[in-house]
Amino acid sequence: MKRPADVLSYVFDRLRLQGIFVSEWQTTTPWAIQGEQESCALLHYMIQGDAVIQMEGRDPVALHEGDLAMFPRGQGHAIGDALTSQPQELKNLLPERSAEKFSALQFGGGDRKGQMLCAGLHFESDGVRLIYQLLPPLMIVTAAQIETEPLLAHTLDGLKSELKVYGEGRNIVLVRGFELVYVLGLRVAMRDTDRFGRFSVALQHQGVGQALMAMHEDFARQWTLDSLAEEAGVSRSSFARTFKELVGETPRQHLVRRRLAEAQRLLSTTPLPLTDIAERIGYDSVVGLHLAFNHHFGITPGAYRKQHRASGTSVKQGVEA
Repeated sequence: MKRPADVLSYVFDRLRLQGIFVSEWQTTTPWAIQGEQESCALLHYMIQGDAVIQMEGRDPVALHEGDLAMFPRGQGHAIGDALTSQPQELKNLLPERSAEKFSALQFGGGDRKGQMLCAGLHFESDGVRLIYQLLPPLMIVTAAQIETEPLLAHTLDGLKSELKVYGEGRNIVLVRGFELVYVLGLRVAMRDTDRFGRFSVALQHQGVGQALMAMHEDFARQWTLDSLAEEAGVSRSSFARTFKELVGETPRQHLVRRRLAEAQRLLSTTPLPLTDIAERIGYDSVVGLHLAFNHHFGITPGAYRKQHRASGTSVKQGVEA
């Protein structure tokens, strides 16, 4: 298997964006908003003013005028003009955030003005590659970095201009514009390996990146440390050491997570019997699937399927893995 030259296209190939909610925030200091964990990617584009982002267990991060903040997995966070500003709950200000809709908010204490464009990008969870989970919870693309990317800079300028247009099609223009901004922003961030974290380093590593993509595309194969090292083109000991350093877990642990993520998808979206699911994800028997699934998630495959049926999750016939 040849490693794709375009890593970003590989990551987004199956993401299948479904829709985006866009809102404009007109703020006056002091101001702060607290948002819960979301099941989508989140973006904040700081048009005017400055802000500080706070996430539990992490140091505060500054967001300056012209910067773009991206939360690939919808990490819950607070954002405001200062660390001491008392946050309002986003769910109270925007109780309904329907896809492909645009809303405008005005809030704050009445002093210095600021402006921010925010978006939530919804995607099908079934289409998320496990590698996507290696993205850091927050990435900042600075105004200086944006200026080096003409298409990203022009798209963001266009979104600002679109706020002044009230003709037909404004909502869809904002939606599609932010889809492009997200992909372009990630492309810029991937070049900054120090801030982008394990995801960029691992995938762009010549050997580990090749092995990661092979594992994700052919997860049912009976991979061994030797065969993965051969895929990477390095020695067994070198591969094992480098993989653990870059990915944060052993090749076997990562392969098991990839297989079980696919098992979750098949259990919740198809009526396939457990024997077929076990075979599709690389287990020789239902017992092996049962033990691994229960160990990893604390619930058996059968109970997991019943739980999703009870919660109203649709089970479709003929869905391919």
